[in-house]
Amino acid sequence: MPLDSDVVLLGTGVASLVAANQLVSQGYSVLLLNPDDDFFQEDSELSLDPLWPLTRNTFNRDRLLLNLPENAIAQLRPSFPGAVEYWSEKGSTAGFHDPAAPQLRQRSRLWVVGPESPPDQWDLFESLFIDGGDWGLKPQILDGVQAVGRFPGMAKIRNADHSRGLLLPSFCEFDVVNYREGLLEFLSERLGPERLICGAGQIELMPGGIRFTTGDKHYTARIHEGMLVFWTSRLNQWVLAKAKEVDRSLPLPDGIRLWEEWSLASRDKLDAHTIGTYRDMTVWAESSEGRELHRLSVLLAGPLLQFKEPGLSWADAHSFERLSSLCEFLNWESFAVRSMRHKAMFEWAKGSPAPFVLSKDPRTWVVAGCDGSLVDIVRRARSACTSFQEAREGNLR
Repeated sequence: MPLDSDVVLLGTGVASLVAANQLVSQGYSVLLLNPDDDFFQEDSELSLDPLWPLTRNTFNRDRLLLNLPENAIAQLRPSFPGAVEYWSEKGSTAGFHDPAAPQLRQRSRLWVVGPESPPDQWDLFESLFIDGGDWGLKPQILDGVQAVGRFPGMAKIRNADHSRGLLLPSFCEFDVVNYREGLLEFLSERLGPERLICGAGQIELMPGGIRFTTGDKHYTARIHEGMLVFWTSRLNQWVLAKAKEVDRSLPLPDGIRLWEEWSLASRDKLDAHTIGTYRDMTVWAESSEGRELHRLSVLLAGPLLQFKEPGLSWADAHSFERLSSLCEFLNWESFAVRSMRHKAMFEWAKGSPAPFVLSKDPRTWVVAGCDGSLVDIVRRARSACTSFQEAREGNLR
């Protein structure tokens, strides 16, 4: 099997696919390796930016502006081989509509603060209100019923006098599943099964190339230009081991944040216009074109675990206590869980670092920031390809 390539990519999600699409379009021969049998087994992409933790570093200008619908779609469209559509609550009323096309959904973003919230939390939102006005985000402060009444899933409004909210009228949420599945299908045809390999094991660098296994077969490939490694928690041990072999110190994240994405069933039709955040839970109505919306997504921010010894665990009694507190806030008498998906993602307090060199032979770069918001992942993958091209001219050190 002729595997010698200009570039080898190692990754488990959308970032490696975006990079492969861009590099192949520019004339590079690409070999893409994924250690998992299911390409998206790690499931490291979120359909929206949770904007967590609630700190001034999180609410920075560039991050917020990236989530405006026009900026987000400008990042997503060039990397996708088909149409990317805007979603409407009423569905398509005219013209051709492809149900498999990924959709960008424009919604407002709302944070609600109540008497039980930390006393300094509203100070943060007041600062965002001032800065957001300067950045063109058109923020609004809502009081009492106005704030609580716009929260997605709110059944009845009670005891809202002491609640306040900050609203950003234009934000976005994106169809992750159709985007990544469409990209994978396109690249599977473009690269072929011999160059897009899942279940790759025993991946080892060697002078001028790489060796790995699939099943019981061993393969080697020369690398002419370099290798890009898209660093997520799934590849953490591999990256740390290679850094130790070459005595390379790495920029490290603050830890690994656990996330739980729950889907709850609602008796009442849900308002699809707003993404709401209450305490450490981000809530939105799941889109379902042509049908009434009765599914509420809840993204729970779990603990921040130590980087090297994470000890991952999900869905304990505390998770259900938090869901119960949310349903109490929404004035639901009870709730039914439809599903729960868990994710583990790096958290960088000051933002993930630029691509950096891990090994000189073969020349290997590590790309951080490959988990989290889909829009940010795509932006970073495209930027990494640009850095890779600049490195050929000696611009990356």
